[in-house]
Amino acid sequence: PASGFEDSVSPPRFSTGYFLLRNRLAMLVETHSWKEYPVRVKITRNTVVSVLEHVARDGATWLETAHAADQRASRIGGKSMALAYKASPEARTIDFRGYAYARTHSEVSGALMTRYDESTPQIWKVPLRDVLKPSLSVTAPAVGYVVPSAHAQWVGQKLAQHGVRFSTLPHVEEASVQVFRASSATPSPKSLEGHQRMALDGSWRAETHAITAGSLLVPIDQPLSRLAMALLEPQAPDSLASWGQFNNAFEEKEYMEDYVAEMVARDMLAAEPELKAEFEKRLLADPGFAADPAARLNFFYRRHESFDERLDLYPVMRLDAPLP
Repeated sequence: PASGFEDSVSPPRFSTGYFLLRNRLAMLVETHSWKEYPVRVKITRNTVVSVLEHVARDGATWLETAHAADQRASRIGGKSMALAYKASPEARTIDFRGYAYARTHSEVSGALMTRYDESTPQIWKVPLRDVLKPSLSVTAPAVGYVVPSAHAQWVGQKLAQHGVRFSTLPHVEEASVQVFRASSATPSPKSLEGHQRMALDGSWRAETHAITAGSLLVPIDQPLSRLAMALLEPQAPDSLASWGQFNNAFEEKEYMEDYVAEMVARDMLAAEPELKAEFEKRLLADPGFAADPAARLNFFYRRHESFDERLDLYPVMRLDAPLP
């Protein structure tokens, strides 16, 4: 208990984090498990009645505020948006109503346990860390997201569940888009709620790609723009990608046998002086790379024309300019 308290913003998987992305307030009424049942019922009942009284008194103003929030959310294109938060180290001391307690080792687990003396109320002076700062910020696309036709059906169903607006695109031969290429893709060692989550590092960059007919355009100029970002930005804490829905994009399916890579590497070294210089520089600068035969061969495979350029390419694209 002496460690104090840390404030946070819930990720969207929790209702108190989800409704913020719909430009609405969320309130969690959590009655304490130590309280007697009649007390917990009374607290819940009083909260519900109080909220309804506030709605009767201020509902019209709240509705205006909600509509204004929707309008602001429709204008986030090109702006930096926070997708996750964390508490900063700075803290202030608060008075907290607690009880006397002792920290002793458990005879069952061996871990330290906190044992409270409910007959001895105390005022604890403990730190509160309640200064929140973004831990992940992403610039919203100026136009929106493109979901390729291969994923349009299931992603479209998910967007429709949330009421996120989208439309279907015709074929576009060449389009200037932003794509996310992962520099690392780390699957979780254990499944969570039937999913193998994926942690991605990487960045968006400009490329030219064809857009197949049946792909989806998810415009950023809509009230649920931040919810669309939470679903489609690959590094967002509860995005479709983070819940493992695009894991196939980060699994290596093609490869080059070592004996082939050895021959190919020698040919490339002989034909490309710049590549040879880059390889030798890497050997000197990175002892781990120099000592790893697989990494050395992979250096050449990833630069060969047979390499699968779609490996680690997140399928969803971003648009910063209107399509032709």
